[in-house]
Amino acid sequence: MNNGKEQLSDIRVAFVGLGERGRTALRLMLPIKGARIAALCDLRPENVTKALEVLPEDMRPLTFHGPDAYQQAINAADTDLVYICSDWLSHPTIACYAMSKGKDVAIEVPAATSLESIYDLVHTAASTQRKCFLLENACFEKQLQEAIAAIRRGDIGELIHAEGNYYHCLGERWTRWRMEANCRHRGDLYPTHELGPICMAMDIGRTDFLETLVSMDTASLSGPQLYRNLIGEEMPGFQNGDHTTTLIRTRKGYTLLLRHDVMTHQPYDRRLLFIGTRGRIELKDTGHPSHEEMTIEMNRQLIAAMRGEADYGISMADLATWCSIIPLSEESILNGFLPVGIPDFYADVLH
Repeated sequence: MNNGKEQLSDIRVAFVGLGERGRTALRLMLPIKGARIAALCDLRPENVTKALEVLPEDMRPLTFHGPDAYQQAINAADTDLVYICSDWLSHPTIACYAMSKGKDVAIEVPAATSLESIYDLVHTAASTQRKCFLLENACFEKQLQEAIAAIRRGDIGELIHAEGNYYHCLGERWTRWRMEANCRHRGDLYPTHELGPICMAMDIGRTDFLETLVSMDTASLSGPQLYRNLIGEEMPGFQNGDHTTTLIRTRKGYTLLLRHDVMTHQPYDRRLLFIGTRGRIELKDTGHPSHEEMTIEMNRQLIAAMRGEADYGISMADLATWCSIIPLSEESILNGFLPVGIPDFYADVLH
């Protein structure tokens, strides 16, 4: 940490991917002291134009668009941090390229969706000695921090089980690339909003570790219809089930239960349940204002970590472990709902 004797310079940030989430992240970076927007890039010029409208008139970073925009931005901009908000499949490619060029990276969830791409991130970060941050804003929610403090005090006894729901009927929020991911893969494709907070509460990667998972899914009844509505074509082989359930056991013998459903028509429901030997704590998503607050807090912690003023709280091994649930849940389902071992990324990263 900085001892306060010297003034740290601003962190120069390049944003890659300026769709709805990217523009929101850009807007929520503006209040952060110590951050300066150095570059903006996207495949589509109209997204760059919309992003510029978010910025004050006197702030004009470098801009790039087109298929090699991220490479141009990384090479041309004098940046410290590349903030990646593009589609999921592009995350590892962009992050590894940026790290190879001497830039630290921050990646929207999921950072990677296959074991190969997860290991690519781990090995590239190690070989380049660059920082690789996971942008999981749910870990920075105020009510979660309060719940973790209560668990640490022993208010509910020993925490032995936790559950997390991600029920989010995407409706008009479906994009082609996200639909294609659901079309091609089974399993829990978006676990970290629940898994990250649960792992923090259960001290995973520090005093306990995830060991084994079993996943099971329903038939895909809604997916083919959603695909037809968005793409305009039939897709009889749609893979992702309407509802996916994943049960995880830790080294200490505690359990986690994750539920994922972006298909069925039900109310938005993101909730966490922590069960201890003497009680329980339940948290429910409080909506859009909370989302913005926790993203601002995440950005504040990110820039503080870049400036050497604080610990971000989510490690490279956390990133790898949490994202690994995506391919491992698919592996369990494809193998007839059999148990699958979870790699010890903490040992891999530390050694």
